[in-house]
Formats: sequence, structure tokens, C-alpha cells
Amino acid sequence: MPVDGARPAATVHVVSDALTPGYLAIDLGPSRLIAGVVDVDGAVVVRDRVTTPPRNVWPALTQLVRRVLAANPTGVRPVVVGVTCPGPIDRLTGAMKPVGMPMWHDFPIRRELAAVTQLPVHVDTAGRGLAQAELWLGTTAQRAPAEQYVATLAMGDEVDGGLIVEGRVLDGLTSNLGQFGHLIVEPGGTPCLCGAAGCLTSYAGVRAIEAGTGRELRRTPPAQIKTIGIMVGRACASIAAMFDVGEIVIGGVVPEVLGEPFFEALEAELEQRSRLPHLAGLRIRGVSSRQVGPLVGAAAVARAEYDVASMTDPGADSAEVAAAVEVPTVRPGVPSIVPPSSVREAVVIVPRDDKPEPDA
Repeated sequence: MPVDGARPAATVHVVSDALTPGYLAIDLGPSRLIAGVVDVDGAVVVRDRVTTPPRNVWPALTQLVRRVLAANPTGVRPVVVGVTCPGPIDRLTGAMKPVGMPMWHDFPIRRELAAVTQLPVHVDTAGRGLAQAELWLGTTAQRAPAEQYVATLAMGDEVDGGLIVEGRVLDGLTSNLGQFGHLIVEPGGTPCLCGAAGCLTSYAGVRAIEAGTGRELRRTPPAQIKTIGIMVGRACASIAAMFDVGEIVIGGVVPEVLGEPFFEALEAELEQRSRLPHLAGLRIRGVSSRQVGPLVGAAAVARAEYDVASMTDPGADSAEVAAAVEVPTVRPGVPSIVPPSSVREAVVIVPRDDKPEPDA
């Protein structure tokens, strides 16, 4: 039986009149837990965060979620929950199996959050959430599906990814496609929590960077920023060669804080590593947390299953309308080849005077 086919139908409570349906978005990380309410246009209307405690993480998360729901002063009412977290994820059970986070291993996050919120819950990784957000609000959404050949890299506590082909985020055999943080970028290099050595996330994730330098991310030495850019450039070259994408979108707090020097090192390494002529037009595009932050990515995960904007009926009365919506089980097809443009372009995040969004 296909994995997606095991997902049951769910009931979505949609409210018209004074209340507007929206998303409860949750992003789980080794260093922090973030929750918020996101409207149908992708605006975060309420948010809160706590440091991930060393123990009793689930009680801390439930308190955070209840606080966000209780503090929501807007007319946006969440009707579905989107969660992003480190993977892999067991799609049959909705349980997390994150590398390096034993407190969450095999925890049935989908079931438990559904019990707390009484709402349908959808769980995915941060990189795949970034891909869904690109299809919702990003530059990719402005292109025709035939031009949507995009990989994403979300660089937060860990590094994760996703792959967009013709308007769809591809799943893979276990629906975990996009674990780009575990591409080997330095054979025999730094040990990774997954058990291998030289994985991208062991060079380019916040936890690894700060552990290696003994400093906060914003104080990363220039030489280390260059190394991080080199490692990400190697990964981008491999991703482009494997998947024939026209663009790689990079988001998260790491590129936003490290800024232009990071992208310069990435581009220089990519120029050396990616020599295939059909990839000459590959573009690297950075997105800031103010464009697509982690809560928007989490909301996009929910929206990929339930687009609540399409469920609003302006002519309905003020009573709740319950609609059973079956989760699609169609598997993505084989992609065709789209000729790339003739010029490779790196779009960098320009450093700003203000700080990144706190939920980056």
C-alpha cells in the first residue's frame, strides 16, 4: 500500500462571518520551539517561542501552543496544523525520527498534537516546508509549472532540503526526499550525528557551526564563513547534477546572518564543481526570514493538504461548516527536461541593519 494511502480523511472546521480560517504553524528544532498563527496570505499574525528544554519537551510544546491559541487577538482562527521538524518522519504513524534528537525519536507528534488542538495535523521537514512555501508565496509560484524545477536548502539548526518539479514537491519512497543535509561534502571529514562523516549539516547547521567556533553564529570568523560557503557550494553542485534543477533556493538563519561573504564563497566553489554545460544557467537564490520564515514553511505544509482559503464560503452563515477532505494519493510523475537559461546568477541576501526575524 502506498504510504500516502494510509493517511485517513480528516474533518476541517471552517468558519465564515467574523472569523477567518488560517493555520496553526509549529516549527520544532533542537535549540527552540516556535508556534504561531498564519493567515491565508502567509502573514504571521501571532507568534511565540521558547528554548527547547533538555527534558520534558512535550509539556513545553503543549504550553506554547495553548499560549499562542489563547493569545490570538485576531479574527484568524486556525483550522489545520502544520508542523516542520527535523527528519526523517514516519509517514504511516506521523512519528518523528530526527537525527541527533533522542528526546523526539519515535514520538507520535501528529497524533498527540491532533489530540491537543482537535485539528488535523500535517508534519514535514523544514526543507520541504520551504519548498511548499516557494510554491505558495515565492518567486517559484509566479512561474508556470513547466518551469518549476527547484531545489531548496533550509539552513537552521540542521540543514534540510526539498525538490520541486512541475508544481509539486516530490516525496520519494518514504516521503522523506530532500535530506540534503546528509550529502557528503568532505569524505572522511567531521563526524555527523547520523553516524557518517563529512555530511553537509555537520559544517553548515547552526549547532555545528557554533560548536566548531565556540561562538554565536553572528560572530562566525570570516575564514569559517568561507568554509561553510564552500561546503554548501559542493552540495549545490551535487544537487544540480543529480536533479537537473534550474534554481536552488537557500533559506534559514545561516545564510541570512552570514550574508554576502557566504554567497561569494558558495558561488566560487560552485563555479569549480559544476561544469556540466546544461547547468550553466543554474541560479542560487537566497530568501530571508521576512520573506519565508519557518512558521510560513510550517503553514505551507498544512496548506499543501488543506488550502483553507478555498474553503471559505462568504455566503455561509456563522455556523461552522465541517468538510471531510481526502488527502491526495497521486504520486508525482517523471520530470521532463527544461532548457536552462544561459547565465548563472547568484542572488545574495543583502545584509541589513536590523536583525533577522526571531523565528529564523
